[in-house]
Amino acid sequence: MDARDDAPKIQARRPSRLVALLLVQFAVSAMLVTCGGPACTGNTREYNGQCLGGVAITYIECTKGRGFDLTTKLGGKLGGTFKVVADASVEAAYEEQKQENTVVALQVVSDCLKIAQTEADSAVDKSAAEESRNRADMIRRQVQETASIEIAPTQARVGETLSVSGRNFYPDETVAIYLHATLVKQGKADGRGAFSTTIGVPKSAPPPGFPTTVTATGATSSKSAQAPFEALP
Repeated sequence: MDARDDAPKIQARRPSRLVALLLVQFAVSAMLVTCGGPACTGNTREYNGQCLGGVAITYIECTKGRGFDLTTKLGGKLGGTFKVVADASVEAAYEEQKQENTVVALQVVSDCLKIAQTEADSAVDKSAAEESRNRADMIRRQVQETASIEIAPTQARVGETLSVSGRNFYPDETVAIYLHATLVKQGKADGRGAFSTTIGVPKSAPPPGFPTTVTATGATSSKSAQAPFEALP
């Protein structure tokens, strides 16, 4: 028998080698897919590389559909319980508001948290949605409302102390307080955008008979509020 008789047998074996190679490639690909995602347990499932519950996924899809994509805004904070996601989303919307000077993101978060609260199966998730939504609404109101301050007394001598209180500034922002043109104190608003502090009347205050103002200005919001003041002899 010559070499030509063996040729068909060699060719016949080639397809089986190709099939084997394809099977190996398929197995490797399957292993890579399996290893690439997290091993989710309980009522969670994989979403964007994180294990999340159904209500969290519904909420994220809601905000994404309305133009505020939490998958990019939250980054590493996307995972965790629904409360973690909800709280982080409010802070992300607040940061966007400060950068863009618009309450659209806060409104989107509030609307989608309302939907999440309705669709949540557990009391814990319902409570988390309500709590985060209340904070988003509070921040939105503070952003839109005019800041104001009150001082007492409205007349004092140089070296004496005044109490100053303000509201409707941005939550947690630094507030600078001036008497006339002199910076007398810097403080921080609380989580509701309010503050209360005391200041001393500086020697640079205008003399008696020349009314002036105490002014508070938010470092982030640029909101400013004034109250009348006059030095006493």
